[in-house]
Amino acid sequence: MFINCIQRFPINEEQAATIRMVFTLYSQGYGEKAIVNELSRLGRKDGHGNVSWSCTKISRILRNATYMGYVCYNKSKVNNYLEKKRINNLDETSFVYVKGNFEPIVSEALWHECERIRKSRIVNLRLPDGETRRKGIDSTKYLWVAKLRCRCGSSYRIFNWRKLKDGTPVFGYQCNMRTVNPTRSFVLEHNMTEQLSCDAISIPEWKLELMAKKIFEKVWGNQNKAILRACKMIESCQNGKAATRMSAAPIQGQIEKIKKRKLNYAAMRADGELPREEYQALCKQADDEIAHLEQELKALSPASEPQTVSSDMKAIYDFLSQKVDVHGARLAPELIDQFVEVVTPIADYSYRWKLNTGCKKSKEERADLMAVSEKPILTFTIDFETAKRYREANKMPHQFRRAAWTDLTVEVYL
Repeated sequence: MFINCIQRFPINEEQAATIRMVFTLYSQGYGEKAIVNELSRLGRKDGHGNVSWSCTKISRILRNATYMGYVCYNKSKVNNYLEKKRINNLDETSFVYVKGNFEPIVSEALWHECERIRKSRIVNLRLPDGETRRKGIDSTKYLWVAKLRCRCGSSYRIFNWRKLKDGTPVFGYQCNMRTVNPTRSFVLEHNMTEQLSCDAISIPEWKLELMAKKIFEKVWGNQNKAILRACKMIESCQNGKAATRMSAAPIQGQIEKIKKRKLNYAAMRADGELPREEYQALCKQADDEIAHLEQELKALSPASEPQTVSSDMKAIYDFLSQKVDVHGARLAPELIDQFVEVVTPIADYSYRWKLNTGCKKSKEERADLMAVSEKPILTFTIDFETAKRYREANKMPHQFRRAAWTDLTVEVYL
C-alpha cells in the first residue's frame, strides 16, 4: 500500500500529491506507461522514498479504493476447505466496498472515473480450453482508428511511428488501402489501370490531437460558467428548492399605484373631503398592502448568485470541468469520442472534420466528407508556432524544425 490507510497515521502530503497526480493524469487520457515516464521525469518518489516507478505500481494505485476513503473486501478467496490456499479474486464485480473512517486523498468521482477508464481498456478473451483471460487495450489509439476515413474511402490502421529515448512509443495512422496495395506512383508508372491504390500520407497522432484541441477551443469555448450553473441547478433540485421565478415588475407597479393613492388621500384630507378617522384607516390599509407586496417582492428577488457550489457538488463540478477543459495541455478523449463523427484528409495537409451533437454514428452512417455540399462552419490554419507551443505544453521532444513543417488547413462541418 502506497500510504497507510489507518486513521491514526497522518497523511504524507508529498506522497498524497503524487497519488492525486496519478489519478488526474490517468483521467486525462494518460496510459500507465506515460504516467511512469512523467513521474520519473518529475522525480516523484514512491512509498519507499525512491524514484522507481512501474506500470504495476500505477495499476495498484488506480485499483486501491483506500485512496477515495473506502475499504475493499473479497479481493481474495480460499480455494477449498482442505488446502485453504488463498488465491486472488479477479472478478471485480464481486468486490465489496465499505466507507472507512479515514480521510480520503482523491474524490469518489475521480476514482470511479479512473475505474471506468481502466475497465474500458480491458477486453476478456476466451481460450480454447474455456478459460477466460483479460487483455489490455489502448482506447486512445483505437479512438482515431474509429474516427479516420481516407479520401479513397478506406479506413485507417495504427502503427508505431517511432520510439522516444525513454522508450515511449509514438503512434501514427496510415490508410489501409495504401498499406496493402502498391503506391499510386507505381501504379501510374506501370499503367496498372485495374489496380487499386491511394497516395494519402500517414498522419502522426499528435497532429490529430492538436487539430481536435483547436477545434474545440474555437467551437466549445469556456464552459466553466455553464458547468457552475448546471451544478447549482442540480443541487437546487436535490434540495427541493427549484422554483419558477416571477417577474417583479407587476408587483412594483402595484406598490407605486398604492403610494399615489395615499397622496390622493392626503390631498382629500387637506381639502376637508375626508374625516380624520377615515383618512387614518385608509392610510393604514394602504401601508399594510405595501408591506405585503414588499414581502412578496423580497421573496421573488433572486439573491446574488454564489460563485461556488457546496462540498457535495464539488466532486461533480471538478469532474465536469476536467472533461470539458479545452484550454489544458491535452483534450480529454471522451470529448473527441462523443462529438467527432469523422475526420478525412482531403489532401496531404488539409483536413475536414465532421462534428455531431453527441449522437454517435456507426461506420456505415458516417458522412462522406469528400461529397459535402454545404459550407464549413469553421475554417482555420495551424502554423508552425502554434504546433510548437502545443508540443512544448505536452513536453514532446524539441526536435521540431520549421523547414520540415507544412501548415495544416482545417475545415469543420456540423
